[in-house]
Parts: sequence; structure tokens; C-alpha cells
Amino acid sequence: MKFDLMLTGVGGEGVLTSGVIIARAANLEGYYVRGVQLHGLAQRGGTIPTFVRFGDEKELSSPGIMQANADLVMAFEPMEAVRAVFYARKDKTNFIINDHPHMPIYANLLDVPYPKMKLISGKIKPFAKGIQVFGAHELAKKEFNDTIFGNLILIGAAVGSNLLPLKEKNLKEAIKATVPVETEKNLRAFDLGIRLGKKR
Repeated sequence: MKFDLMLTGVGGEGVLTSGVIIARAANLEGYYVRGVQLHGLAQRGGTIPTFVRFGDEKELSSPGIMQANADLVMAFEPMEAVRAVFYARKDKTNFIINDHPHMPIYANLLDVPYPKMKLISGKIKPFAKGIQVFGAHELAKKEFNDTIFGNLILIGAAVGSNLLPLKEKNLKEAIKATVPVETEKNLRAFDLGIRLGKKR
């Protein structure tokens, strides 16, 4: 068994934390885990591609994912999902996308409009087995008065949709170990995401 996950977004959305949570949960299930993060650009709101691979040790020769080999792309920002299609292919890759846009600085300065979600989904569709879009950002703001919990909602949605093959109990243990501050809210956000995913 081998599962290749790509997480992507921009600085401040919890991409790196989410990768750690998922890697820890996979390790708790007895899987061999490898991964890599490119986090330097996060300081300037740049792209943060993060790979988490888990499964049998003999099948995981490198921490990175090869072109067109991701099983799941979790995009914490819509346009980052488009940039990730390099790692996707139609017969294999599912996409979980947070629908809240993060406008690039220069786009704001030049008054460039952000693409509609329908257009973004259309760009991804040729590379996707399935696409699920969730309003994790707005839901976190509504339920917890803080968008920081959106990443836990998105992880939960991936589990609830049966697209992330890890057990709830192990993910909850990983959440407790990784984000010990406001643990109760983090767990509630994760459960909220699971319920959201199950409705799809």
C-alpha cells in the first residue's frame, strides 16, 4: 500500500501544520512515512507545496511525489490547486479545495480580478478524478470566529469524504500532539469537517 498526498496553499493557512498532523497520524497507524516541505516562501505569502507519503517502506523510495502521481491534492487556496495539476492525473487524483481566495499582492496592486471558482474547477477537471470544494475558511470564521481552524475542517472533510485513508482516532491523537493550544476547538473543527465531508 502507498498513498501520495500533496498539500498546497499560501503562508498562514496551516499547510505545514496539516502536513505534520497527517504524517503523525499515518505513523500512529504503523505506516512508514516520508515527506518534504518547501516553506521558505511562506514568510511572504508564497506557495507552500508539501508532500506526505505513507505506506510500505519498500514502496517509498523518495520523499517527493513524481509528476502525475498524487492520490490526493488538498489545496487550502483555490489557485494553488490549479498550480498543483502537474502532480495529478485523471484516473487517480482527487482534489479537496478550500474555496477562499488569497489575492496575490501584485494582483491587488494592479486590480486584477480573481478567477471564479467555476473557472478554476474547469482548469483542474482534465487532471482530476474528482473535485470537492468546501467553504472551510468561512465556516471556521462562523463557528469559531477565527479562520485559523479552517485547515482542521479541510482535513476532516477529506476523511469524511473517504479520500484520506487514515482513522479518525489517530488523526485526533496527532492533532493533540501537534497543536496543543486550543485543542478542544481544533478537535471540534476536525469533527465539523468530517460531518461536512460525509454529506457529499
